[in-house]
Amino acid sequence: MPAVKNDLLNNIEIDYNINEKPIFFSNKNVKLYNASCLDKNILDKESVDLIITSPPYNVGINYNSNEDFNEYEEYLEFSKEWMSNCYIWAKDTARFCLNIPLDKNKGGQQSVGADLISIAKDIGWKYHSSIVWNEGNISRRTAWGSWLSASAPYVIAPVELIVVLYKNEWKKKIKGESDIIKEEFMAWTNGLWSFNGESKKRIGHPAPFPRELPKRCVKLFSFVGDTICDPFSGSGTTMIEAYLNNRNFIGIELDKEYCALSKERFLQTIEKENGGISMSKYSQMDLIMEFFKKNPNRDISHPEVVDWVVKEWEKRTGEVFRDPDRGIRKLHEKGYLQKISKGVYRYDPDFVALRDDLEDFPPQLKKQILERDNYKCVICGMGKEEGVELHVDHIKPKSLGGKATLENGQTLCSKHNFLKKNLKQTETGKKMFIRMLEIAKKSNEKELIEFLEEVLSVYEKYNINGHIVWKKDK
Repeated sequence: MPAVKNDLLNNIEIDYNINEKPIFFSNKNVKLYNASCLDKNILDKESVDLIITSPPYNVGINYNSNEDFNEYEEYLEFSKEWMSNCYIWAKDTARFCLNIPLDKNKGGQQSVGADLISIAKDIGWKYHSSIVWNEGNISRRTAWGSWLSASAPYVIAPVELIVVLYKNEWKKKIKGESDIIKEEFMAWTNGLWSFNGESKKRIGHPAPFPRELPKRCVKLFSFVGDTICDPFSGSGTTMIEAYLNNRNFIGIELDKEYCALSKERFLQTIEKENGGISMSKYSQMDLIMEFFKKNPNRDISHPEVVDWVVKEWEKRTGEVFRDPDRGIRKLHEKGYLQKISKGVYRYDPDFVALRDDLEDFPPQLKKQILERDNYKCVICGMGKEEGVELHVDHIKPKSLGGKATLENGQTLCSKHNFLKKNLKQTETGKKMFIRMLEIAKKSNEKELIEFLEEVLSVYEKYNINGHIVWKKDK
């Protein structure tokens, strides 16, 4: 390939001391750099778990800070350089979700998708699969080639690719915490995704992608607490979805105006969608809790809740309720709902303390606790090698003032986490059975007395809630 023209590379390089990285914005587990992804020193080596990005397509889009209509060979050289840097930043088990066109007609027909995949493989990236995204934009077509003639018609597919690549190992040896539910997994592992594109006018960026795209990639290809990177951060869409799904995020964006747009959009979105936990009037979280409070002590699956809150929110506000599933999970994380199984929750006023001071382990701290415990349950020793799902939980419960600290955290398998979570319920049950036995004895109901004594004997046999004293009559 010929050398890349100086302006293509020089225009997107920034002079700065690599020890003073140009952080434009940071918020908890989010960092946005106003810099160029052509600078390999901007990020640390092997620091990223998942890269999600949509690079310039070289189709003449009017970006602020870089030219998007270069010679095709120059464009491929540019692509090689930034993808090589991503390879350096990626961990051995990192994945790479690359949103690119299948092909292009503007400026001459080119097999963009195939060419970029070939370059990525030459760099060292390994190919896993391709997702076809049908964004349904065929109505916007303006180029037909030869109209109603076989002379030179253009065939344009209204789809884009999301190419899934990985660095060295596809299967992650260390099993982290997944937050994807069954319905999402079943739908998203189908390689044809159909959802609308995003409006550049609404977002204020010439080429935004919809939130649904990074959201699916984040949940399908990364664990909670992983680090997500978007080297062309643009309007901050990947940043928003990484944060809302409890991942760390590193974004790189060349244009300062787009950085400012990202920051503003991020803060507004987080305030709107994640700030309602305070239960302010008409918040989305409040509406979800309203549904659960109307249906206490019942195991309820996501679809039933979602159907009601989406319709009710639109009726009350005239607006669309974005991602109610996330709201349900947030309420669980904050201690407002009990998780019965994957995608099934319960509101039980007797067992769930609705408190605002509950502390949860942030993703990075969870990771530290898992690493300290060698990714094994501290009770039975089962872990990643046995394929057991692991949880991080408090040693001293939150309800008794337990804090989310490294010292108060422990790794439990699903079985022992379940036993711990239900300890309070077994305590209440034992008290209830003792009280029922007293009533049965007063009315001399012999069969009921026999049944209750047998149940209470099981408590004694296995030393469950031994501090609640009961002794069988001799």
